[in-house]
Amino acid sequence: MTSYTKAPTVRTLLELATPWVYRRQGRYTLRIRPLGSKVTCTLSLKTIHRQTAVTIAKHLLTTLRTFHLDQPEATWDQLRERLKEIAEGALATGSAWDPYDPVSASPAYGGMGLVYSDIRRDLDEIACTVPLNSDQAKAVMMGTRIMAAAEERTHGSLGEIVEIIEEMKHASDVPLPVSLSVLGSEGAPQGLDNLITPVHTFEYLSALYMTERKDDLTGSTLKNLRASCGTISGLLGDLDLKIHTRAHMLALRDGLKAGRKVSTVNKILTHLTTIMGWAEANAYIDKAFVQKLQILKGSESQRKEFSPAQVAALMDYANKLPATDWKRWALSIGVVSGARIGEIYQLTSKDIIEAQGLLVMDINTNDGKTIKNKFSVRKVPLVAAYGLDLEALKAFAEAAGGANHTDGKLFKRSSSGFTSILNQLTRDVLGTETNTGLSFHSLRHSMSGRLKAAEVPLGISQEITGHSSGSITYDLYGAAGAVQLGRMATALKEAFSMAK
Repeated sequence: MTSYTKAPTVRTLLELATPWVYRRQGRYTLRIRPLGSKVTCTLSLKTIHRQTAVTIAKHLLTTLRTFHLDQPEATWDQLRERLKEIAEGALATGSAWDPYDPVSASPAYGGMGLVYSDIRRDLDEIACTVPLNSDQAKAVMMGTRIMAAAEERTHGSLGEIVEIIEEMKHASDVPLPVSLSVLGSEGAPQGLDNLITPVHTFEYLSALYMTERKDDLTGSTLKNLRASCGTISGLLGDLDLKIHTRAHMLALRDGLKAGRKVSTVNKILTHLTTIMGWAEANAYIDKAFVQKLQILKGSESQRKEFSPAQVAALMDYANKLPATDWKRWALSIGVVSGARIGEIYQLTSKDIIEAQGLLVMDINTNDGKTIKNKFSVRKVPLVAAYGLDLEALKAFAEAAGGANHTDGKLFKRSSSGFTSILNQLTRDVLGTETNTGLSFHSLRHSMSGRLKAAEVPLGISQEITGHSSGSITYDLYGAAGAVQLGRMATALKEAFSMAK
């Protein structure tokens, strides 16, 4: 009787010893070692935040195992077979989310629910940091191509993923992309060094930053950041920021000035400074030459704050409106809280609450509400400034809640209608014109200026305004841990007292 011994598969060649994450000089590193080997591999996780490091390490290890990149003895044929299985699995999966190993149907990603774009980013990071032999390098490149094709497949485009599968069925080797297929003098693909150690362009660094901060960036904040990064990337092009100079940054500033207002240029430069500072702190670059790039002359914000007399005039008008008129309360809340117009528009009856003996506005993300960033979630005391009738406001909120007094939008209009009516109302009451920098949002500037004039501590001011940093609260607006509600109310009363 003839017996057959099962040929070893890539999965059984090697396994990783227990990996570990450690901190060195403030930054986290992942160290891995194949079982039976004395050779270790270290991957810089390029972050100073432990939770971020653990998450990145978990993703990278999972991707290494899934593509068998943790197995240095695997031949190209073995790696190619695994890649074909993954490509076929992507074709057979009916969702953009791919939490299962397409071969064994075991949870390849440990229930993390990674999407194809996440896996592709992991492969990019592996290409940047992991020592690879030529077969593994080809596997990384093909894996990246498969993940991109899998994303297209979820949008109904099947051509690329089918083409990849057919290539792998009928070829013992897969040609490298054109940009990497020209051989150098020693037979190594030209450009492979750039694959393993990528050029640190601004586009590359900003993508890493937004990936790390994806849980902190939402809505308009993320949209504005992406727009700024696109502009900066277009001007800096392929410049390697690891070797950039102050002259490059000054040239960038000059380029930004073309056709843009000073305030717009400074906003873009703020985003540049944030990302470059992060890149320096996480050792992607040695030095960020971005200090004092802001333009001072002519940099006044186009949005201005209302004078105390103008704020008083708006509140006097609001107090004379009927208690059932939504404009009365939208305008009043804007005056006494400095909240964003979008935050006010989304308020429901459940968001006007009593806490610690105070009437409080709860700005949250419940019931599908959106916010500018995570710092926007807050509770702001509503104080009786400028004759605001808190009992009447409370009654208006309860009426909006319906018969059960539990829920209901305070302002039952469209978002665009709400915004346009309030902005026109402020112009009508004050006799101002459009394009003068004065709008409903000016109430927010007035609040920050008022808090600064009253010498309210930054921590309390941030809790009231929902800003992500003290420099924004005072430097941008005020230039023209949680805080107890009682202290916030006291600060607001002092601020309004000084404005009179």
